[in-house]
Amino acid sequence: MIFIGKSPYRVSLLGGGSDLDWFVKKEKFGVCLGYSLDKYSYSVLKVLPSSSKKGILEYSAREEYKNPEEIVHPIVREALKYFKTSKFIELKTFGFASGGSGLGGSASFLLSLIISLSKAFDLKLTKDEIIELACYLEIYKLEKPIGKQDQYLCANKGFNSYTFSDNNKCTKKNSLSIQKTQTLERLSENFYLIPSNKTRNSDSVLKNIKSNQESTEKIIEIRDIALGFIDFEDEREYKIEEFFHKSMKDSWLIKKSMSSVMCPSLTEQYEVINKLIPNNWIRLIGAGYGGYFLISSKIEEEKILNLSTKNGLKGIFKAKPSNEGLKEFII
Repeated sequence: MIFIGKSPYRVSLLGGGSDLDWFVKKEKFGVCLGYSLDKYSYSVLKVLPSSSKKGILEYSAREEYKNPEEIVHPIVREALKYFKTSKFIELKTFGFASGGSGLGGSASFLLSLIISLSKAFDLKLTKDEIIELACYLEIYKLEKPIGKQDQYLCANKGFNSYTFSDNNKCTKKNSLSIQKTQTLERLSENFYLIPSNKTRNSDSVLKNIKSNQESTEKIIEIRDIALGFIDFEDEREYKIEEFFHKSMKDSWLIKKSMSSVMCPSLTEQYEVINKLIPNNWIRLIGAGYGGYFLISSKIEEEKILNLSTKNGLKGIFKAKPSNEGLKEFII
């Protein structure tokens, strides 16, 4: 049998940065609002016979292993070490984007791997257990300077909001009204992602943010803006829309002013896109210094694509929410 784990990527909208482990411990809590993207990571796994002398792993490279400790890929190594699987596996992975894309790529990959391992070895892990295990392996075992928003947003379908507490063991799902959710779903029909074609190591970017003394104050402001929208009580659709666009603009102005977020080449791309496509707002998603620009367009898809083609903007696509979240299959 072949076991397949499938996990969406994610788009962070509000509160990003306040979920970071060091910030949550220092400031007691963080929040996020975002959604899972209809682009996916896949882990395709086969349990090898007991007679097999080694396992086979294929991702961006290929390696063989006799002991999980030997595995070069850090995420695969820690996952197999944790599960202490009794048999070797053959693993192939596929994904829309690599780590460092700003779309939660490493979390998406790890979630797909854990759910495929859980199914292959009949571990019966629940979705929440898989999410928390993914957080544990990345944050504590691999000591990555990240938070939990990627794992939670990737694993759950559609729009979601979470509060992460200072003990880092209690994650609360925030309630979004039907009207607010429906408004976000409607607005997302005009969301597009544009690649910056600039790759970066998100860990190093996040470490730089942590070491900057002004970061804490700015992330608190970003968190407060997110809270303001999450707690916004006016149920009139046009009011929700107005407040959401304002929140996105205000949050981006703060993030853009932080060190390690923008650089001259990204600023140039940002200004070109901003002038080219009529929009409500445009922002760089992820830690910064690369990845994708997220844009809320005021014009139709056909016009956007025509403008993009005419002006050499390659790779633009609609940033549609995923309607399924984390899943596994057996074939």
